[in-house]
Amino acid sequence: MHFDFDAGKYAVYVWPAFAVSAAAFGWMIFSSLSLARRWKQEAERLQAELAAGTDAP
Repeated sequence: MHFDFDAGKYAVYVWPAFAVSAAAFGWMIFSSLSLARRWKQEAERLQAELAAGTDAP
């Protein structure tokens, strides 16, 4: 498979747009994973709090 990276006279527009798009996708992935991690920790904390509350007489 051969990729043609020559964008010709439009390279000055194509490559920065590609870089901005790649950065945006990277940021969305990072943000989604970190938010999911926080929600998981919060859910585990609430479950532990609920379990501790049911153990008390």
